[in-house]
This record gives sequence, structure tokens and C-alpha cells, in this order.
Amino acid sequence: MQNTFNERFRQIIFFLILLALGVLIFLQINFLIPGLLGAVTLYVLNRKFLFILIYQKKWNRYLATILMILIDALILSIPFGLATIFVVPKLQNFTDNAQDLFQGIKEIIEQISTATGIELLSEKNISNIPGIVSSYLPDFLSTAANLFINLSTMFFVLFFMLTNAQKIESSLLKYIPLKPENKQKVSSETKNIVTSYAIGIPVLAIAQGLCAYTGYLIFGIKDPMLWGFVTCVCSVIPFVGSGLIWIPLVVYLYAGGNPGGAMGLAAYCAIVVLNVDNVLRLFLLKAFADIHPLITLFGVITGLKLFGFIGLIFGPLLVSYLLLMARIYVSEFSAVQNED
Repeated sequence: MQNTFNERFRQIIFFLILLALGVLIFLQINFLIPGLLGAVTLYVLNRKFLFILIYQKKWNRYLATILMILIDALILSIPFGLATIFVVPKLQNFTDNAQDLFQGIKEIIEQISTATGIELLSEKNISNIPGIVSSYLPDFLSTAANLFINLSTMFFVLFFMLTNAQKIESSLLKYIPLKPENKQKVSSETKNIVTSYAIGIPVLAIAQGLCAYTGYLIFGIKDPMLWGFVTCVCSVIPFVGSGLIWIPLVVYLYAGGNPGGAMGLAAYCAIVVLNVDNVLRLFLLKAFADIHPLITLFGVITGLKLFGFIGLIFGPLLVSYLLLMARIYVSEFSAVQNED
């Protein structure tokens, strides 16, 4: 009896030491979580094609891995390339014509102030603008550095995950304390949700950007390609999405003396742009995983707070895991109780 107690006590102490070391390491590298989750996302997307190259086409494992990573890097560089093409030249134009642009914004704000009776632009507000801009500069630099570190981490981890794919998967299946059928449920849920959101979010963004570009072109927005691209980027932001761009453009048209164009653009975006998002989202999410809208809502809120942008994918996965684990718990332990 005494030996059993001592063994149990040693086991608990050893487990607490392992837990403490794990928590300590996690706290030191938690800023790398987006990069680690990004590697998991790319692994899920690349896995099938990697196995085809290695086991069907008989490619060298490292050569196949390098090819997959190069393709991933090329695809991920497309948004940055488009930003360089569309946004950077406009920033130069903004710098050259900042005074004229500010004068136009001032006129619009004055019109709004006249209509509402609320003073939006005052000498005090204008004097605060440089301080506000400068206060955000350190955060911007820190975010840029963090993005570079996480991208580097993502590809570094992805390389080792792809070159050791079968070993990693067999180890995970070995140590997950579930029945084989429930292990398969966890694996399928992970694959379906990650694939659904990783593919669905870019497709939805591109579709909204193209529809918005068409509307901006029709209703006379200057530089419709630029604003279409910006709308595409902003469409991934939950809850506000593309409205973050087209609503101010509607106000701009109206304040600029084009109420007909403003009403037309508002109607077009409300009917076409928003509904394209709703229809495609329903189709894409159900094509890969039958995800309830509430799972998406609570998952996105949770994921963004925990993981940042990559939380758009892993937030819903966490909520789905919670529901799946509840079902597995009932399946695993109700069976044990019935046997007793």
C-alpha cells in the first residue's frame, strides 16, 4: 500500500514538473503562435499533394517538401505583390497631393458638420493629428517585425512537419487517449474546418473585391482597381468587412455632389457585394464542413482575441473541438459506465 502511494506521489510530482516546464516554455514563445498555427494550416493543405509526390510519383521527400514550400511562398506573396502594384504608387501620389486631399476632406467634414450641427474639425483636433499618427508608429514597426518573425517561423516549422509527416501523424494518433473511431473524428474535423476556412476566406475576399471593383467602375469612383483591392483585403475583417471601404466611398460621392451615384453604389454594394459573400460562404463552408453560423460567430471572436488574424481559421476549430469533445466524452464514458 505504501509503495503504491509513493509511486502515485512520484507520478504526480513528475507530471507537475512537466506541466510547469511546458507552461514556462509556452509563455516565452506565445508570440510565435500565429506562425505555428500557420504552419499547421499549410501542412493540412499540402499533405495530400505531398503524399502523392512521395508515394505515387516516387519523389525524394526533401525535394517534394521544397517544391510545396516554394508554391506556398509564391501564393502567399501574391497579395504583397498586388499591394506593391496598386497601393505603393498611390501612397506616393498621396504624398505629392496631400494638401489638395486634405482640403477635400476638410470640405466634406464641413458639409457634415453643417448638416448635423456637430463640429468634427477644429483647431484642437487638427493639432492632435501628428501626435496620434506618431503614437501608432512604434506599434506599426513592432507589428511588421512580428509578422516577419512569424512568417519565418511558419516556413521553418512547415519544413520539418512535411519531411516528418508520417512520423508526426503516427505519434499524435498513438498518444491521443481516444478510441480509434473517435481519433478519426478528430482528424476529419480538423482537416475539414481548416481546409474550409483556409480556402474559403481568400475566395470570398477575391469575389467581394471583384464585385466591388465593378461597382466602383460603374458609379464613377476614381481608381476603382485600387479601391477594389483594398475592399478585397478588408473583406476578411469580421462583422464590418467590405463595408469598411464602400460605405465611406458612398459618403464621399454624396458629399462630393453626386447623390445619384452614392445611392446607386450603396444599393449595388448592399445587394450584390454583401450577398455574394453570404451565398459563397454558405456554399464553401458546407462543401468542406457543415459548420453552423453560430460556430463561425463565436469562433471568430474567440480566435481573433487568442491568435490574431490566423484566429479566423482556428477560432471556429476550437469551438468545433469543444462540441466534438463533448460528443466523444458521452460516447467514451457512457460506454464504460454501461459495461460496469
